[in-house]
Amino acid sequence: MGKWLQRTVILLGFFWVCWTLFQMRPDQDYLRQQQFKALFKELMPQVQARYPDRPVTIDTLYWPDNLKSSLSAQVNKWQKENPVTAASAQEPLVLRLKWSNTRWNDRLTINTPHQQFAAERIKVNWTSALPPLLAVTLALLTQRLVLSLFMAIVCGSLLAVPGQPLVGLLNVAQVHGLHAVADFFHIQILLFAGLLLGMVGIMNVSGGTRGVIHALQRFVSTRRSTQVMTWIMGMFVFFDDYANSFVIGTTMRSVTDRLKISREKLAYLVDSTAAPVSGLAIISTWIGYEVGLFQEALNAIEGLQLGGYQAFVQALPYRFYCILTLLMVGLVVTLKRDFGPMYHAEVRALREGLILREGATPLTSSSFNGLDAKEGVPLRWVNAAIPVFTVILVTLAGLFISGGGLNYPFSQGLSIQGLGTVFSGADSGVVLLYSSLAGCVVAALLVLVQRILSLPELLLAWSKGVSSIGLAAVILVLAWMLNDVSSSIGTASFLIAVIRDAVQPLWLPLFIFLLAGAVAFATGSSWSTMAILIPVAVPLAHELGGPLLMIIAMGAVLDGAIFGDHCSPLSDTTILSSMACSSDHLDHVKTQMPYALITMLVAAGLCYLPASAGWSPYPLVLLGALTLAAFLWVVGKNPEAGVPASALKLNDRYEGVNHLNPTSVPAFDSQENT
Repeated sequence: MGKWLQRTVILLGFFWVCWTLFQMRPDQDYLRQQQFKALFKELMPQVQARYPDRPVTIDTLYWPDNLKSSLSAQVNKWQKENPVTAASAQEPLVLRLKWSNTRWNDRLTINTPHQQFAAERIKVNWTSALPPLLAVTLALLTQRLVLSLFMAIVCGSLLAVPGQPLVGLLNVAQVHGLHAVADFFHIQILLFAGLLLGMVGIMNVSGGTRGVIHALQRFVSTRRSTQVMTWIMGMFVFFDDYANSFVIGTTMRSVTDRLKISREKLAYLVDSTAAPVSGLAIISTWIGYEVGLFQEALNAIEGLQLGGYQAFVQALPYRFYCILTLLMVGLVVTLKRDFGPMYHAEVRALREGLILREGATPLTSSSFNGLDAKEGVPLRWVNAAIPVFTVILVTLAGLFISGGGLNYPFSQGLSIQGLGTVFSGADSGVVLLYSSLAGCVVAALLVLVQRILSLPELLLAWSKGVSSIGLAAVILVLAWMLNDVSSSIGTASFLIAVIRDAVQPLWLPLFIFLLAGAVAFATGSSWSTMAILIPVAVPLAHELGGPLLMIIAMGAVLDGAIFGDHCSPLSDTTILSSMACSSDHLDHVKTQMPYALITMLVAAGLCYLPASAGWSPYPLVLLGALTLAAFLWVVGKNPEAGVPASALKLNDRYEGVNHLNPTSVPAFDSQENT
């Protein structure tokens, strides 16, 4: 009865949200401008390929008035990104643009003297929000994430070409699937994850991982100290969220398994530290992207003398959600308080010995969980520590070199702002790929030199580790496909158009924060959310409230994007955290979401509103932290209550997880437990 009631509530919620979206009246001028931007961006590369190095002029005689500002901005942007050099003296190419629409589509036509270029997109309406909403609903109803994502992709693909069901079905693979797997950065991330799992497979079989456990026993002999160590390590690996998730998750997993810390809890510690600390760090792979978006938005505000990097630094005190999330993780582990599904997961792990619930599907295959230390091998911690530090050092060095750090004077290149600029220009995908490959090579050489494993045993351990990425890779690709589908039907544009003009200055940062969260949740991408909202939010906030409101709004966009990312089962960072910790993905999302929601409510009500009214951000952060601590103390419960002290430490009696059956951890003796 409980399950049927739960499913009924989910379905009723789905239909209520659909009806609410249907009733909303979005800003049609804004939607037309977004449609034009997308179509113009699609067609101009074709024009450039046909007429290389020709200066361009636009005939706007018959252009709609409500699109002229957008047209001017897009033309100026395109000309800036594609300067004419070799044939600048040639006669200008006159482009005649025609905008038309039907009941279902918006169409842009570019006519040149010799050729016509045309493209069209489905009109944006309430159904644009349907695919991500359907994905989340089906996932909650069926507990089958792959099926839910696929059905949502099919739904979105059919919506993108109304009245052409066969074309829509073919586009699932031919268009959206191709876009997901052909993206070079996506390929790099999949290779990075697979190689890192292969490195961990070598570390496990060679006894390096168990050696780390024995070495850490002096520092992390209890559940609390282990969780605190995981949190602190996450704060130090600040330069990239992907590297953070994999390094911390794969390193600490064996220790947390032995201490019967649930995989859901480990995934929360990793996921809720990785993106916030990378987003806040003034030296990271994120900052270049964020600063670039800020700079472009600031350039559009006439008379404002403020650089993108300077704006980023000024916005740091207003990054309330990220700051409070990091503090929340620290409070949870130091106070030993959990609530909601996480509390039940921790009780299950402690009392029943199940680090994963029965029937859970971890995002690494069973072959990975069977990679235990070969019998009789020496348990040397250096065989795990050295490969991990290799990954970290190669990543740092690679970011520095790739970003052009060697071209700067020594003192300038190693300054805070210099490193920020260097890291911002680095190709993080290539760097992560090389760092994981270096980790594999070092792990293999250590094992071969010490003759711990033969070459066939080494290759078998590595291949089992790499192959364990299977399910996670499928989910990642499907999430990228859904993001592509959502982009093609204007999901984010619809959400913004609904509320962009319905906000007073005092409420603007709060609404921007919530809107960014909704867009990131629907699309599964914090970076896409930033790219969509920053050009809208920055000039709007400056117009309504001046520089201070603009700075607060900047922090709100970045924070909201990360909040939505934390709650979305479609997020690549959330999926990678589940993969690194070998957790069931939906279980990770369900246990992490209440923590993210509580932190969001505190950040929204106690921080963003008072900050918009002129309060200093520093006492607001302290007030938010105290509120979270009080909430945990009153509402949270200690899952270790009533558990024998001997079961809370690393010792010989409780050896921890049986790697051949990772859901089975030795349970307590019932008499001792009483």
